[in-house]
Parts: sequence; structure tokens; C-alpha cells
Amino acid sequence: MLISLPCFVCGASSEAFTNALYAGQNKMYTIQVPCTATISLSGDQGSEFSLYAKKASSTWVPSAIHVTRNADVSSPKPASSQKIHLESGEWFVVVESMKGFAEYTIVIDKECPITTTCYGGPCYNQADCAPAMVYRDNIQTGFLNAGESKTFAYRLTGNRSFVEWVLSGPCDDSAPLMQTSSDVNLFTTRNCEPDLDLFVYEACNPKYNPCVAIAADIGLGSNAYVGISHPDEQKLYYVKIYGKRGSGNYRLTARSYTGKDMMIAGIKPSEYAGYIASVTDVKAPDDLNVTIPVPPTAYTIKAAEL
Repeated sequence: MLISLPCFVCGASSEAFTNALYAGQNKMYTIQVPCTATISLSGDQGSEFSLYAKKASSTWVPSAIHVTRNADVSSPKPASSQKIHLESGEWFVVVESMKGFAEYTIVIDKECPITTTCYGGPCYNQADCAPAMVYRDNIQTGFLNAGESKTFAYRLTGNRSFVEWVLSGPCDDSAPLMQTSSDVNLFTTRNCEPDLDLFVYEACNPKYNPCVAIAADIGLGSNAYVGISHPDEQKLYYVKIYGKRGSGNYRLTARSYTGKDMMIAGIKPSEYAGYIASVTDVKAPDDLNVTIPVPPTAYTIKAAEL
């Protein structure tokens, strides 16, 4: 059974629902989370309930079984009381009874504190929920075959607190705003034939020098993401797209921010020094001791000042 829970946010809000289940039964709820939410479950004494939550990645509504088998967040073990925390977005939450027959109550506490960034879900109190402001975008598009690469150069001007490169293959034609680590995971696991890798170098052009990447995303899929906190304004950054398998179009969005207290990809730049990537300190294919043909497309493009 699918139940849609309305979301009326004014800084913080709370909703409660009571139901009962036999062992093996479950009930699914659709929950819109504007910023963050805590789901608390309390059942009869001796009852055993489990909580499962999966974040929506499209308009498709999954079955309760799909949510339990592919949950992004779940309770550690069956118990009469449970608690899970959810990031912003649309979530499918399943309550499953593991023992006997028992009543339960779930309480959904939604919070959107002042100065907390919030987007991707309904936010009716704009004073409490303000999205992170993008300072500048630069978009590069093209086509790569397996074994080909393109490198773009970027110079960061002014006081940048964060810069990110969002690479999308044929799956997507735009770069979504990344507020949480779940947003990054959902985006980078998409695969539409070509397998593309993304490498970032600091003050070293991989086309002409034996460079070592400072960050990279070489996971399976057509999309990739790398973000860097507190980039060096005095150095050029070189970003290489490498076609590992297959062929297809790509779209590379370079995006810079200046705000200090915003939340991007699950971090606050003011509190974090480093970069985000699925793999770090890796070498690009042509940095290894392997002879790899350099195709005509392997050239550097002076992309933009960010």
C-alpha cells in the first residue's frame, strides 16, 4: 500500500501515523524531505520491526520488496523501536513486521534550520531554506570513442570555496546540483553504454607531462563527479575525460562556488579541506608505464576562468 505524505514546511514540522502489521507484512510511505528528516518508529512491547528507505531517482515508484532489497538507508536489526535519518529529496520508506502481530507508530520530524542549504525537495519557507548559489558554470560538450581523451584547462579567479566537475554521458543532458553524498552516488552510478573516467590535475598538463591526478572518478558508468574544496587560485587545473569503453556524447560542467556555509555533495567547504571523488590519488591511463596510442582528440582546450 502506497501512502503519500504531504509536506508543509515552516522551518520544522512533524507528522505521525499509526498502523498494525502481521509478521511478514509491510507498508510503504512516500515522504518528501525538504532538508533533513528523522523517522522514528515505536511498536508494541516485544514486537520486531525493520525500517528501509530508498531515495527516488526518477518518477518510477518501486515496490516495497524492491525498497527492502535495495535500501539506501535501513535500521540495523529488527526491534520494537527504530530510528533512521534521511537527507533531502523524495524517499520511499517501508515498515516491515518481523514477528507476530503488533501496532506501531512512525513519527516523521522534518527540519530545515536557518542557514541550512536546501533544494531538491519542496521548501515553502524560503527564509529557512536557501539553495547554494553557483558563482559560475562552464559547459563543454563533445564525443569520445574508446581509448580517446580530451583535456580542459581551468583558471579559478577570486575567492572560491568549492569547485566541481560534473561529467554526464548520454544518460543526462544537464548537471544536477549536488547537495548530498546520495545525490552524487545516484548520479555517478548511471550507465548508458560508454564508460567514461574523469581525472583532475593541479598545475600539470597530462597531455605533455607525466602527471599524477589529485582526484579522479574511475568507477563504472557514463557519469562521473569530482569536487575540490578551497582550490588554489594561483594554479591551473587540468581535467581529463577518458573513454574507457564504448563511445558516446559527453557533457562536462565545471561549477564554482563562493559561499562558506553552504552544503555541497554532503560537505561544508568551511569545515572541510580536500576533495571528493570515488577514487583518489590515482594515475590516468597515460601516466602508467603502458604504451597507449594518443588519438587526434587528445588535446588540451583552454576552457574558461571559473
